[in-house]
Amino acid sequence: MSSSTSTSRVTESINLTPTSESVLARLPFVKRLLTKVVVGQRVGPKRQTLPETPADHGMDFRAVDVMASDGVRLSAWEIPAGQPIGLVIINHPLLCNRYGSVEGMDDVPVAFLPMIKHLHDAGYSVLTYDQRGQGESDGGVGKSAKGHESPVGAGTVEWQDAVGVLRHVSQHAEFKNLDIALMSQCMGANATLAAWHQAPDAFDLDKIKCQVLVQPTISYNMMSRLTKRKLKMDLAASVDASQRKAYGFGFADALETIGSVKVPVLFTQVKGDVYTTNAETGMNDVEVIFDHCPTPKELLWIGPDQPRAFGTGKRFDGYNYFNDHPQELLEFLAANIGTAG
Repeated sequence: MSSSTSTSRVTESINLTPTSESVLARLPFVKRLLTKVVVGQRVGPKRQTLPETPADHGMDFRAVDVMASDGVRLSAWEIPAGQPIGLVIINHPLLCNRYGSVEGMDDVPVAFLPMIKHLHDAGYSVLTYDQRGQGESDGGVGKSAKGHESPVGAGTVEWQDAVGVLRHVSQHAEFKNLDIALMSQCMGANATLAAWHQAPDAFDLDKIKCQVLVQPTISYNMMSRLTKRKLKMDLAASVDASQRKAYGFGFADALETIGSVKVPVLFTQVKGDVYTTNAETGMNDVEVIFDHCPTPKELLWIGPDQPRAFGTGKRFDGYNYFNDHPQELLEFLAANIGTAG
């Protein structure tokens, strides 16, 4: 979840510095302007390009349309394995798509296809999709809108996308006998958790065997830390209020929905992520979410100081980790996914 690109431009245009905070806090019009920018980038984010397809990594695939449970058309790739041992359903963070993001965040671009190639080579079929308002899917508002207009909820409304994908899978014979793993990332993690909470009947526990949650968030906390760092003022309350007034929803909160999960969970999180770490206590929000997960669970920390050193401690490193180090992911799937029957 990030509004870093546009908010950074606004920051530069008014020459924000750390010493500006107390002055800006007394300028209501600046706060209103920045709040409007952040809300706009959340509900109608810039669409990222798809510079590669699975074919560029030697995988056959089908481009398909999937309908969300509320009727929004979603774009997806089905990447079948020859003799699949299971199906992995993958979604993405905000400001990404099913490819990833060339722009990324904090100078860290993201690509998911190398990770998907590891899964495919291990015998898993993959379905990966663009959530509403991003990539090639319908949705969005204003200039980002395509097809059926629907604001991006950064996890609060995308649970309907997750339900639609599960229905799509249940209706196709090639997936009928496959165990399923859900791999959900950031806003996609919050969306899938909301689906567990809002539509539990959509989850066939005879088939859905496990869940990978990549950096789920308590989004109010994250917005507070992000705007403090990027804009030198805490806009969480004003963004939440403005978004609720204009669109009817606020921030997604994995802590409110994690209790509805019914399968084993692998959590992953960049240890040094400043947007999810309480600066006073040093505790990462994912630790609180993890503690409230009611099912068997594991937590994989990512960073330059971890057993498998990776990245520089920036949040978006967490979305690239399995490209280079797929071992923990494959071991978790193997422990929970059986042979197709």
